[in-house]
Amino acid sequence: ARRKDSRKGRNIEVAMPMSLEETLENQEKEITLEKLVKCQRCQGSGGEPGSKIKECFTCRGAGQVQQVKRTILGSFNSIVSCPECMGEGKKPEKPCHICSGEGRIKDKETIKIFIPAGVDQNQLIKVERAGEQGKRGAKAGDLYIRISLKNHPVFERRGDDLLMKLLLNFSQLAAGDDVEITDLSEKKFILKIAPGSEPKKMLRLSGKGIP
Repeated sequence: ARRKDSRKGRNIEVAMPMSLEETLENQEKEITLEKLVKCQRCQGSGGEPGSKIKECFTCRGAGQVQQVKRTILGSFNSIVSCPECMGEGKKPEKPCHICSGEGRIKDKETIKIFIPAGVDQNQLIKVERAGEQGKRGAKAGDLYIRISLKNHPVFERRGDDLLMKLLLNFSQLAAGDDVEITDLSEKKFILKIAPGSEPKKMLRLSGKGIP
């Protein structure tokens, strides 16, 4: 069976609070995370600068060793990751004194996130290789941004549509009226109320919702 790379960095998921107004246009935001990043001294190799990366003596570079377990039913052979090199098949001759041979250290990193217009509640945005750094130069994990939309005092979002309540008096419903409305982008326009309109009637305005 194909071995899973145990050195790969961990994926990270963080919540990104956003207002409903921000979903109208593309956004570029920055977040600062404390995570495992590449060691700058050894550049992720895990070895002191100038030292060699040698084949593991225990597994002869295979990254796996055979393990024998004896039970009352007999002996069972299994293949496990080499405990000496942690399945890598090689190890630095002289481990880096900053990261202790890991090739990564704990530090803060600021990451720019592009968020497209129209994102919705709980939507995930993937940023490849922006998760935690893998061991000794292995592939980094991914960063997932989960959108968390704040409640709006006027508008309620349903899919890409916006709903709002419009309070009118009886004479406006009976005789009709021109009412000034402010949309989510704070643009004002006139909404025509037809004479004889019923309460709870739904009026549809095309193109005024979420992109």
